[in-house]
Amino acid sequence: MSQPTVNRSPLTRTLSSKLSIALILILISSSVAMFLAGQFWMKQYNEEITQKINASIAMYITDAYELIGKDDEKPKLDVIKELSRQAMIINPIAEVYLLDSTGRIIAHALPEASIQQRTIPLDPIKAFINGDAVFPLHGVDPRDPTQTKIFSAAQVPNSGAAQGYLYVVLGSKIYQEMGKDIKSSHSRSMAVMTLSMIGLAAVIAGVLIFSLLINPLNKLSKRIGQFSEQQRGNTRGRKHSSLSHSLSQQATSPPAKDEIDQLQQTFGQMTAQIEQQFDQLKDADNSRRELIANVSHDLRTPLASAQGYLETLLIKDKQLSQNERLHYLKTAISSTTRLGQLIGDLFELSKLEAINVAPKFETFSLAELVYDTLQELELELKEKGIHYQVITPNHNLNVHADISLIQRVFENLIRNAIAYTPKNGRIVFQLEAQTNVTTDAIKISISDNGAGISQDDLPHIFERFYTNPDKSREANHSTGLGLAIVKRILELHNSPINVQSTLNQGTCFEFSLPFAA
Repeated sequence: MSQPTVNRSPLTRTLSSKLSIALILILISSSVAMFLAGQFWMKQYNEEITQKINASIAMYITDAYELIGKDDEKPKLDVIKELSRQAMIINPIAEVYLLDSTGRIIAHALPEASIQQRTIPLDPIKAFINGDAVFPLHGVDPRDPTQTKIFSAAQVPNSGAAQGYLYVVLGSKIYQEMGKDIKSSHSRSMAVMTLSMIGLAAVIAGVLIFSLLINPLNKLSKRIGQFSEQQRGNTRGRKHSSLSHSLSQQATSPPAKDEIDQLQQTFGQMTAQIEQQFDQLKDADNSRRELIANVSHDLRTPLASAQGYLETLLIKDKQLSQNERLHYLKTAISSTTRLGQLIGDLFELSKLEAINVAPKFETFSLAELVYDTLQELELELKEKGIHYQVITPNHNLNVHADISLIQRVFENLIRNAIAYTPKNGRIVFQLEAQTNVTTDAIKISISDNGAGISQDDLPHIFERFYTNPDKSREANHSTGLGLAIVKRILELHNSPINVQSTLNQGTCFEFSLPFAA
């Protein structure tokens, strides 16, 4: 049978694309963030370097030029304007301002209309002069109060006292416009191109890595789909494919390397369990069908027999003699008795196989229970002339078990021995104490010298409705459920039952029960 065509699951089919889109978005956002952060820190770095390099400009100017007259203590505007003009020619980054002791601008070489703020805060200037600042240190730009710029500053002394401050802004308007032109051209384009190439390479590498990682998931998804299709085929009566076998092999493969391998092995184990449960369900269904067939047969036979004899009594009532009428009634009663016994055994077995059934443990004398059971069945034993014997070291062998269930075990085993033991046969009960390091129990054996069981039939005797094929159930009044009930009761006591048998020589059943503490 050809393998069914299974389309890849939509989830696994789009997982790679989803991961790729997520990777692209992450790379784009991280690239933009890196670009902006890089520009910010590069600006900070350039400002720090520029401010450190030009930190002494103001001091050199104040040492070289007399900016405030000693006699009239007035600023020398001509000197300041010429100095500003020369400074801006030599170093276009610098704009020179002379401040009084309050921070008010009292002299500069720029057009008056370009000055937007006349008073400069002195705290940054004093921090710069005192050496307490961490570069880059920013001050107000008189030409644009909305911005702050790095600067150089120095005190302007006159007769040994500070009369004002020289404030040199290191970021003139010309320098700023030149910087904008450069940013908008080559450097920014190169940075964007570099980041784009890095991002593209990362996307390609990520997509390839995702494909390699997702490939096992795709295979697993395909196998899950095939397994689902196979199970649908199984429900329609198709045979198992080799897929389950391969998945079961994965469950016993070497230890998983990663989570995907663990998932594959877990699915393989789950598949093996499902297959096992499916087989168990099929076996249970077959057993159910066989049970229904057997029950139907076993119920129909005594019911039909009783019904037939009763109908004969009604139809031929006046034609029958007293002895014939009595014979018919006894036969009908015997059939109904067997029918009731079968129904009782079925009810008992179903109750014992219930999930929540639990024995009621108590302490009792095992020898006394054996004698009580034999006494109850003594009439049946005498009818067939069967002799019995109980071998026990003493009568004080106490066990811990459910007394009613163990009595049922004895009854079923004795009745089974009666059914297959000829007249004047023998049944032997033997109780043997076993006390050692591993066991502390009483071994019970029930043997007879009856017809025995063949080795081929021996493994099946505890199955429902099993009887010795050489003897009919009707002849032995057996329901075929007695030994199944025995096995289930002993399973509830955690005690396995063993059987040994030889054809035409007899059978021996053995099991153990724990000593009472």
